[in-house]
Amino acid sequence: MNKLAMYLRLSLEDKRAIEDGGFTQGESNSIGNQRKQILEYIHHDPELAKYEIMEFSDDGCSGTNMERPGMQKLLKEVKENRIRCIIVKDMSRFSRDYIEMGTYLNQIFPFMGIRFIALNDHYDSREHHGSTIEIDTAFQTLLYDLYSKDVSVKVKTSFENKCANGEYVFGQAPFGYEKSRKVKNAVVVNEKEAEIVRYIFSLAVQGKSSTQIAKQLYGEKIPTITQIRKPDKAVQDGKLHTWSEKAIRTILNNRFYLGEMAYGKSVRKSVGSKSGMAVPKEDWKVIPNHHEALISEEIFEQVSAFRPGHSTKRNREKHPLTGKLYCGGCKYSLNYKPIQGKNKYRRFECRKHALLQIPECCTYMNADLLEETVLFMLNKELMLRGNAMRQKENLFSFQKAGIHALKRKLDGYRQEKKQVQAEKDILYEKYALAKLPVTEYQRKAIELTEQLSSLSVLEEEATQKLVRLEDEYQKIEEDMKQIIQYSHIEELTQEVVDTFIRRVYAYKDKRVEIEWNFSVDQGVSQSKIT
Repeated sequence: MNKLAMYLRLSLEDKRAIEDGGFTQGESNSIGNQRKQILEYIHHDPELAKYEIMEFSDDGCSGTNMERPGMQKLLKEVKENRIRCIIVKDMSRFSRDYIEMGTYLNQIFPFMGIRFIALNDHYDSREHHGSTIEIDTAFQTLLYDLYSKDVSVKVKTSFENKCANGEYVFGQAPFGYEKSRKVKNAVVVNEKEAEIVRYIFSLAVQGKSSTQIAKQLYGEKIPTITQIRKPDKAVQDGKLHTWSEKAIRTILNNRFYLGEMAYGKSVRKSVGSKSGMAVPKEDWKVIPNHHEALISEEIFEQVSAFRPGHSTKRNREKHPLTGKLYCGGCKYSLNYKPIQGKNKYRRFECRKHALLQIPECCTYMNADLLEETVLFMLNKELMLRGNAMRQKENLFSFQKAGIHALKRKLDGYRQEKKQVQAEKDILYEKYALAKLPVTEYQRKAIELTEQLSSLSVLEEEATQKLVRLEDEYQKIEEDMKQIIQYSHIEELTQEVVDTFIRRVYAYKDKRVEIEWNFSVDQGVSQSKIT
């Protein structure tokens, strides 16, 4: 069945307009109103009403780039040829980039055979029959692009003005504070969190390191930031939550606890860009006595060793398994330790063992032995899968033959539909020229319409089956190519790990468990270091 996609987008500016209640444009652009307007349009169009409707939306995303979650999902469906029509409230919902919009309207959508409708712009690509968009539509998209850049400048200016006036217009307040429920854009002390912050500073004044502080907080069962602010998430992930050295250092280095608010720490590279460039610290704009301080300047000075400038962190070599190797006991990642100082051999260490003291924890694992084990398991898995695939060679031949047979069927259905449609056209011509009685015309027209309908159903069923078969065949073919390409692997490189391994678990009893990254039948393998 053909699918129709309705795309909805709400920008940050629209959201602010709705929240402020200052003007109606934000309200009219709300996700709910866009959905209602599009559904009403579909309901009153008999052709569109037959489509299966899919909804894609981005709430609070800029239209100046296509890197939006909902948009990416929509484009994935488009690439896989599952969408026949896209409807938006107006073109600016789809994109505010003049060049990008033109590319999709003039090239991509006509090539893919996708109908594009923008309600408020009175645009329907079917009326253009795949030709280039008219000058008024092109000019409209250019205006959207210019409007977006103008809005960006205004939003930035408004943001800076609010900050300069002492308003806190950022996201969540730092730990120890919360946004005021009485005064808009103000922060107040959260006493429950503030008590923990003061306690952390008091431990640092005693000369304790960030690791020692984290260990003491865990020992005293003091809840972490996640456990306090996102208790549901803390329960769902199933981990034992502990304070990390990084979280402690972040608190001890934050001058917000002195009552200062800093802004202008970064600048956007371009309009719509998600990434920004860091601004030197000396160029930050700082407002002293902005809110109630939790600690004094004297205490902050005493813990100056925790400041970023005094960091002892070194740039270390990255191991291919970094980020994919986890402790089987506590489920936290293992850190790689190269040969350095007292370390006589390369190894992996559980980063949470010192804090959690779990008996099942894999405290450390020899890196050389682990690499050998993973390589052995990988080569064994590739050999087994290669043999299995060779044994299934007849099945693949059968699948390939099935795909060709389905394609021939589809061609046959399409040819039949063309012939029936041609008969229907000739029938109408005879009726229009009074060469055929009304009753005979109606009887034959009904028969031909039923034939077309039946052929359409058969065509759709065959298409869906073909997509499934081709998808399965392609996945198996990809795995086979990888197995042939990487047969007899002698070194554990980053490319090899990223290609085949999803996750590795190391256990205290030297067991190793690997979750594979194959396209078909991922599976898990186990082995033991001897």
